[in-house]
Amino acid sequence: MAQKTVKKHKRIALLMAMQGEANPLIAHYKLTKIAIHNPIVVYANANKSLLLLLNGKDPKHQVDNIGTQAATLNAFVAINNYQPDLILNCGTAGGFASKGATIGDVYIAKEKVCFHDRRIDLPNGFQDYATGNYPVLDSTFLATKFELKQGVISSSDALDFTATDMQLMQNNNTSVKEMEAAAIAWVCSIYKQPFTALKAITDIVDGKHPTATEFLANFKQASEALKEKVVLVVDELLE
Repeated sequence: MAQKTVKKHKRIALLMAMQGEANPLIAHYKLTKIAIHNPIVVYANANKSLLLLLNGKDPKHQVDNIGTQAATLNAFVAINNYQPDLILNCGTAGGFASKGATIGDVYIAKEKVCFHDRRIDLPNGFQDYATGNYPVLDSTFLATKFELKQGVISSSDALDFTATDMQLMQNNNTSVKEMEAAAIAWVCSIYKQPFTALKAITDIVDGKHPTATEFLANFKQASEALKEKVVLVVDELLE
């Protein structure tokens, strides 16, 4: 039987990597900066029922801290300092034309998130550990109600990909390629923290254009699309 309702949450934490991705949400909810856990920057609404934690900037290169290292730290800070009931990882990502993705689509994680750049060819569980396959919340109700696409989300620390990466993504039935969800999901799995992810498509992984070119061209459009869907989901889930 299809899920009819969703559980309400008293505190939701949005974990994001890039300032440009977060700005539309910060403006919509009128969030204010409440803390810095170097380098993590924390925004919140008046009663702190909604938090937004950014990975912050690299002090040497003055760029957003993207990738799994910063995402892991962000999740640790969120859980240990703010005890959210739910963590939503929100950001931009690559989609697959073979899976029906188009620029500006917003996906919600389905079934699992995993890695596609961790290859540990050792016995006794190391290969499964490398892939991760971390579970996420059932997204069927939210996807149906808010016209979100669903799919497996896969993470790495590279904007591009190798042939081996592509094979691993195909093996895992990946619909969305990005750089943080699986790292956050790993931390959430350790703390038994409810988790899911929403990703807006900036580029087509199996398309004809270079990833970086498409990402830069479509970043603003995707960030606005992300904001629209995240607002719907948050307003549905927040108590």
